[in-house]
Amino acid sequence: MNAKRIAIALVTGIVCSAAFAQDSTDFALNDGRIRFRVPATWTAVMEKTGGNPQAIAFQVPDPSAQGSDDTANVTVKTRVLANDAQFPIVVHEEFNHAKEQPGYESAGAETTTSAHRYRVTRGKTRYFVQDSFLLKDGLAVEVRCQRPLLDATPESWSQRFDADCAAVVASLQP
Repeated sequence: MNAKRIAIALVTGIVCSAAFAQDSTDFALNDGRIRFRVPATWTAVMEKTGGNPQAIAFQVPDPSAQGSDDTANVTVKTRVLANDAQFPIVVHEEFNHAKEQPGYESAGAETTTSAHRYRVTRGKTRYFVQDSFLLKDGLAVEVRCQRPLLDATPESWSQRFDADCAAVVASLQP
């Protein structure tokens, strides 16, 4: 009888753990109005899910940056707008803020009205940053993806990071 209860508890624990692990890639802001998915390997390191703005920041494992202060990370941030006409103003403000960062350098033709690609210096390290913006349900949504530009980082890792970031942005679409 006791062994049967232990077996049931173990099976229940495994099922619940598997369900939790799957759910850990799904996130929401603004009482569920904004939903998105991230890769299971990303770790949420900061969540502000009340007030305005709201944000969730993720640390992305980068084997080349281990043992340093450099980290690849992604932040999804929302702002409640009084009306949709504020959206281009918010995007313009964020573009200007990016340009004020140390070592700012535009990535040129890859920048559009809803995505800004650039490089900045954080400490002694150059970073590649992409800010993507969209308007959804009266909210300005920004996805900031930034990764250190380290000599040891394989191109395949950078391509995977960029693809994962694009997938996060795509998951925000209806």
